[in-house]
Amino acid sequence: MPSRSRGLTIMELLVIVAALAILAGILLPMLGRTRELSYRAQCASNMKQLSVAFSLYADDWSGYLPGPGGLRGDLTYWSQLGHGGLENYIRQRGLRTVWCCPLTPEWHGQFPPRSYSMNSYLRTPPDVPYPTCVTWPTCLGCQQGTRVDKIQKPEQTILLFEGMPLTDGQRECLDYLYRCANWTKVRGYFDKVASTLEPGKPWHGRINNYLYCDGHIVARRPGRAVMYEMSPGQFVETNLATGKEMYQWWVDKGKFMRDWQNGVYRNSRWE
Repeated sequence: MPSRSRGLTIMELLVIVAALAILAGILLPMLGRTRELSYRAQCASNMKQLSVAFSLYADDWSGYLPGPGGLRGDLTYWSQLGHGGLENYIRQRGLRTVWCCPLTPEWHGQFPPRSYSMNSYLRTPPDVPYPTCVTWPTCLGCQQGTRVDKIQKPEQTILLFEGMPLTDGQRECLDYLYRCANWTKVRGYFDKVASTLEPGKPWHGRINNYLYCDGHIVARRPGRAVMYEMSPGQFVETNLATGKEMYQWWVDKGKFMRDWQNGVYRNSRWE
C-alpha cells in the first residue's frame, strides 16, 4: 500500500513559529551583548596601545609625559600632529585606528578623529584647572606634562578617558572632542549638552573605559552631574562630580584630601 505523507497542521506551524520567536528573543540580545563586549574590548586594546606610547614617550623625555593640551603648534601635547606628542610612537591616524573607539561615528572635524581625551591635571605644575592652565601668567611650563614620578598613586590616577563627542549642531557626525579635560567632559557626565551625540549616554551602554597611569584599564560608570535644590523647585547643576570620582583626576592626592577636609568642595559629596 503506498505511504501517505501528512503535512503540518496549522497548530503545529504555530507552535514552531512560537518556538522560533522565543529562540530569537533569547539569541538576539545575546548577540547584541557579544558585539557590545567586542567593541569595548577593542576600545580597551586601543587604550592599552596608547598607554605603551605614553611610556615610550616618558622614557625618551626624562620621565615626562606629553602635555595634556597646549596652544596651537605646541608639539609637546599628546595628540599633536607634526611629529609632536605621541605622533612618533603611533604612526597611524584615522577613524578606524587606535585613536578611536570602534563605536566612533562619522567624523568631519578639522582635526584628526579621536574619541579619547587626556586628564588635564597631568601638567607641570600639576592640578591646574582650565582655563588657568592655558593662561598661566608665570609658568609657560604649564603646557608641559608632569613627571611620572610626581604622580601619587598612579593606579588611582586617570590618564585617558572616553570623552564627550561634539557635533556641528546640524548633522549626526562628530566635529570635535576635547583633547584634555576633567570629569565634566566624560561622555555621560551631563544628561543635557548642546551639540553632542546622545547626551547622558556613555560610549558602551552604561560604562566608559578609563586608562590609569599605571597602565591598567577599568570599565565603569562615569561620574554624574550633581543637582541641588537651592529653593523649592529651583535646581542648580554644579560642575562637581562626587568626591570619589574627583579624587581619581588629581595628581597630588594629599592636597586634594586636605582641600576636601577644609571644605573647598562644599557642593560635592564623597561616594
